[in-house]
Amino acid sequence: MNPQNVISLLVAFFSLSSAQQKDQIVDYIGKGIQREIVAAKLPIVETIATVGSSQCKHVKKLVGVSYEQLQGENEPDLNQLRIFYKNRRSAINLNISEAAGWLRQARQYEPDNRFIIFVHGFTDNPTKDSFTNISSSFLKNNHNSVLALDGSSLIRWLYLRSTTYVRFIGRSLAELLAVLVGFGQDPSQIHIIGHSLGAHIAGFTGKTFQELTRRNLGRISGLDPAGPCFSHVDPELRLKHTDADFVDVIHTDAGVYGIKDAVGHADYFPNSGAMQPDCVLQTCSHSRAWLLYGVSILSPDSFPAVRCADWDAFKKGQCEKEISYMGYPAKPGTRGQYYLQTGDKFPYSLGKDGLRYVNNEGIVQSIGNIFG
Repeated sequence: MNPQNVISLLVAFFSLSSAQQKDQIVDYIGKGIQREIVAAKLPIVETIATVGSSQCKHVKKLVGVSYEQLQGENEPDLNQLRIFYKNRRSAINLNISEAAGWLRQARQYEPDNRFIIFVHGFTDNPTKDSFTNISSSFLKNNHNSVLALDGSSLIRWLYLRSTTYVRFIGRSLAELLAVLVGFGQDPSQIHIIGHSLGAHIAGFTGKTFQELTRRNLGRISGLDPAGPCFSHVDPELRLKHTDADFVDVIHTDAGVYGIKDAVGHADYFPNSGAMQPDCVLQTCSHSRAWLLYGVSILSPDSFPAVRCADWDAFKKGQCEKEISYMGYPAKPGTRGQYYLQTGDKFPYSLGKDGLRYVNNEGIVQSIGNIFG
């Protein structure tokens, strides 16, 4: 349809519409333009991110922040790491070197042996929305306590250096978990949830934990694992499926801030895994992963996803019959890539309607839906 026909159609709609319908039309037009702007810029942003990530290894060596250059005397001060413990009554902030003994005492009165720890991403910390959302959801869901690793003192600036620090931070967290397992914690009940850089910290935690204990962590959930500096590396240098008994991953900003590749046992790609509904900025899509996860804790049936070869197959309805629920209810043993659509407003769930692709990207089609 050419621009003149679009304008004529809009004039006709406005002349026949009620005030409420006119407001809806304006809203849909705005969203349609927003989607088209995002769709137009996404390939450009992805290209920039890809080129930057592919050169990351060389740039890090050039500026002296590669892993080999930071080992030994140049290692970060891991005593700056803290463990944030939260239950329904209180929140305690502990130095990581003191956390094992305190947690042993505190958790011996908890009837639930599940050990859930959240690891935040770049520039984030446990006082911000990501952990607030995740922890509140777990506590509302009758969990006794939730923990977070606070690495903000080390990964709140200088992204290149922070991508190297994830290995050191993961090692420190693994050492803590190994001590707790020595105290009686069942490793199969340990579940690390990591967002962005935190997902790769979780991966290095799993790798080091295997070396220390010869056992596996129970589960790692990667929430849009960071892409820059992790998209063109050996799998041993990022989160991978062997880092725990079950690794599930949600991709919401794949190709830009998030990694594009499937890296877990089960990888979920809502809305193709890239730009998310009602998001213009990449930070919005990147953060959508923990928002979706928080919803899934309280409403396990919110995000059914279907196993598909790729997004194009999902759009054509050429998928397998296997359904898996994205997020916390994802079951160990699930394998493959799963696709779904979500809504553009909290709590984002479309239920089973999200299993069928609906093209909602065009302005004219959106207007037509008002009168459908």
